Amino acid sequence: MIIWKGWGVLAILIPLICSLLAQLAFDSLSGDGFYKESDWAMPLVISLSSILVFVVGYKLNNKQGRILIDPENNEQVELKETHSMFWIPLQYWGIIVFVISAWMYVANLGLIYQ
Repeated sequence: MIIWKGWGVLAILIPLICSLLAQLAFDSLSGDGFYKESDWAMPLVISLSSILVFVVGYKLNNKQGRILIDPENNEQVELKETHSMFWIPLQYWGIIVFVISAWMYVANLGLIYQ
């Protein structure tokens, strides 16, 4: 089960869509199966998509909220929509996706699992 709030689902959709589009591009230019067989193609695309996840998350989560004033005690309350997945803000998923892509690259080179 995936739990998200607002546009938090973009933490999965952006890398997935970028990966699918890159697979179509790489396989059409370099032959079928190049994207999956290459050591560097998939980690590169996922690391680039992590930048997009971070930027989109930063923009969405740093929007100005709506400030309301309670008439009884003049206390200010800010209503702000948050965008997260598994209670982690969307921009931090960009860092997590980047670490996953670095792990994939090192694993593909055979430095971790031999």
